[in-house]
Amino acid sequence: MRPFIPEHLDELTPEWLTQVLSERGILASASVESVSREMLGDGEGFLGVIARMTLQYDREVSGAPGTLIAKLPRAANRAMGEMMGAYERESLFYEELAPQVPLRTPRLYYGAFDRDRGSEQQSKILAFVDRLPVSLAQRTVGAGKWIAGRKKRRYVLLMEDLAPARAGDQVRGGSLRDCARLLDAVAPAHAAFWGGGALHGQFWVVPQSIDVRMRFGLFRQHIAPFCARYSALVDAGLGRIVDWLAQHGLELTRRLYAGTPETLLHCDLRLDNVFFRDAADNGADEVIVFDWQLVRRGPAAYDVAYFLSGALAPETDAASEQALLRGYHDRLLAAGVEDYPYSDFVRDYQRALLAVLQTLSTTGDVELGEGRGVTMIDLWIERLAGRLRGIDLDAML
Repeated sequence: MRPFIPEHLDELTPEWLTQVLSERGILASASVESVSREMLGDGEGFLGVIARMTLQYDREVSGAPGTLIAKLPRAANRAMGEMMGAYERESLFYEELAPQVPLRTPRLYYGAFDRDRGSEQQSKILAFVDRLPVSLAQRTVGAGKWIAGRKKRRYVLLMEDLAPARAGDQVRGGSLRDCARLLDAVAPAHAAFWGGGALHGQFWVVPQSIDVRMRFGLFRQHIAPFCARYSALVDAGLGRIVDWLAQHGLELTRRLYAGTPETLLHCDLRLDNVFFRDAADNGADEVIVFDWQLVRRGPAAYDVAYFLSGALAPETDAASEQALLRGYHDRLLAAGVEDYPYSDFVRDYQRALLAVLQTLSTTGDVELGEGRGVTMIDLWIERLAGRLRGIDLDAML
């Protein structure tokens, strides 16, 4: 019989853990005798509930984890995650694609979710909605969220606990060295899927370009509350960029997605989704990237812009930013990418920064919790404004 799929953390009992870990060959004759949990990630996991589970076994066992990370949908944002296909997408990434990606990701101990044939049509559904008039598309999205919130699908992931590796911290921001390490690690993964052809067999890796009209409509819908919340930044120059995007944002994103080869995108590449192991700790530098709920295919520059927009302090000088971009591009070429000049990459990076602003303007639809989540978004917008200051908008189209 297929194991029961828990809906709440307290359903991850010793008996259930014994069953699923045995099924995956992680346990042979031993059993989980007791389990305790520690909640993780206030303001970090917006779509998921994340906990560290500490396992005690009834006998000494080799190779079984003493701790692991459990992840289930977060009730407050479950409808949004279901509508986006985020939970299914992450499970399928770890099961089907992670072994092919030349980037360190957490080991998957166990994953399960309720299958839904309708989800295999998500590309067709998104493409249809994106062809609707913007106002109708927005109402359709609202209806889709309502329907998604009433689905009873369950999802669970048990993954490697990456402690004591050093966790990235989006609120604190990133050093130039850590930013360079992350970009060095991600570039080979982008290069490995350059052109996107190897991803077309996965129905769940939808193209970033598939819903540009819908996302542009959502951006325009959120302009007024966004400008009210960030009025100081708007008055300091961000308002000019928002006004420009209100007119040209759709054309901008279309050019971004049409003019650059597709590759595998993490699409939520931020410090909170990264661990660092330092050479001083284990003899080698290592970067581990997790939380693949939003994975899509699209221009590599989007991942780079998304990451640096939230990691770099707003006062970071242009020379330091350019050094990071040059280092990433050099690594991309070294990994086998051809016919992608540095000037094209910089143009795509700047276009992607503007696309990220459109994305972040709609975070009012996501329950951010109290405290850290709100602080993180506020700092992100401030840092992104710093990256946008020198962009020549006339050169973006």
